[in-house]
Amino acid sequence: MTVSSQTNKVIYVGNGVAKEYALPFPFLDQNDIRVRQKLGEIQTERTDWTVENGNLAFQTAPETGAEIAVIREVPLTQETDYRDNEILHAETLERCFDKLTMQIQQLNERIDRAVTVDVFDDTQAASLIPSIRQAVSDCRKAVAATAANAQTAAGQAALARSAADGAAESETNAAAMLGTKADVDLNNLTANGKENLTEMLMPDYSRTVVLTAGVAYTASCAGVFCGYYRGTAGTGTTYTVNGFTQTYAAGFDDNARPSGASFFVFVSKGESYSAARANNLYFIPLKGVAA
Repeated sequence: MTVSSQTNKVIYVGNGVAKEYALPFPFLDQNDIRVRQKLGEIQTERTDWTVENGNLAFQTAPETGAEIAVIREVPLTQETDYRDNEILHAETLERCFDKLTMQIQQLNERIDRAVTVDVFDDTQAASLIPSIRQAVSDCRKAVAATAANAQTAAGQAALARSAADGAAESETNAAAMLGTKADVDLNNLTANGKENLTEMLMPDYSRTVVLTAGVAYTASCAGVFCGYYRGTAGTGTTYTVNGFTQTYAAGFDDNARPSGASFFVFVSKGESYSAARANNLYFIPLKGVAA
């Protein structure tokens, strides 16, 4: 026999049905075959199998998803005793070489799975393994700390969302309350209350502001924009409030004398206003508002 394949291990995945699996490598003895199964995190050694027609045959099919590792493990021994002047059979010599090759392949497979260092690194295995274990331990601690921080952050985010929801609810309640308080029927006011309300809507002449014709103004509060123009008959004045323009023309009185043109307009806070020409031009805030 020759050992032309460098393989001494194969891994299959069970499907719950198949019982037979190919053996892609040669072996000298069926006892040299080891079968290990991994299902989830649990590893076991399977012994419920035989070799039939070069295949590995299980009595019970491996479960779906179970990993099956079939490996050749040859004893690291040499049991052939050669004697002087005896006939040396080629088959005997070849079998010894086959076993030696299988042993080398077996060791090579283990080395491939081993942790090694660079050829120029003089680190000893005795110190390498503890450092690897320490690194693994540190990584696990870091992962645990990260998970704890993530959980804390999630809790803080939940609290923030709860606070935001509470603030939004408070805002809604406040708006509803203000709306309820503002929506008061005038009939619910006393006579004195109605009088006070009416007084608040009257012009506060003590705060009259003299304006200049041709200049645009913006109301700092609610009030009255008023003006008077007296000129040649047929002429007039134009005033504009928040984009709306109105023109008044001067005429004649009963004595054929030119009469004046005047206007008196309520203006809301923030509205713009101006007059093209005027002999007198004023802005008078209402009593119930602050300038």
